[in-house]
Amino acid sequence: MMLDKRSVDMLLRLNDEQLIAVIKRLASEAGVDTNSLNISPTQISGIRQALAIATDDDLKRAAELLKNFKGSQGN
Repeated sequence: MMLDKRSVDMLLRLNDEQLIAVIKRLASEAGVDTNSLNISPTQISGIRQALAIATDDDLKRAAELLKNFKGSQGN
């Protein structure tokens, strides 16, 4: 999933359970073991706030970090 302001707006319209499911799916696709990944209501609130104020540059940087993380998992 490529994050841009439009996709972030779509994510922000999801309810907490749906947003958590998307986060876990993205994390799993990046190679993170999500079996023990528990996101609390406070954390999801913080994630929503961060997404709401993220700039296009922030989103590009996040995509770069995710790409680099995925690449490092194959080594």
